[in-house]
Amino acid sequence: MIGNHTRTEYENYVLISADCKYLQGTYVGYVRFRDLMFTLSQMSSKQSNTYTYNGEVYVSRLTNAEVHRIQDALDTGRPTSQLNNLKYVCMDTGMRSF
Repeated sequence: MIGNHTRTEYENYVLISADCKYLQGTYVGYVRFRDLMFTLSQMSSKQSNTYTYNGEVYVSRLTNAEVHRIQDALDTGRPTSQLNNLKYVCMDTGMRSF
């Protein structure tokens, strides 16, 4: 009998990265994405549209609802089309993926 296993956030990241070209699926990518999501979640909770990532300030094109849906995908391990909105963050930060 297999015991109940609760997936880790990293395992969820690997699952959603399979369906999103903006996520690398590596541990380094996970750490960057986790840091980014922390920053975007803070932005969302403050009802702001600016965020700071790696010391640079950016104006986000993401809505609070989109940030929440991306976070939900990470929390559940279920990919969503909202992950494609990470392209805006990639364009802002100059990164190809997280």
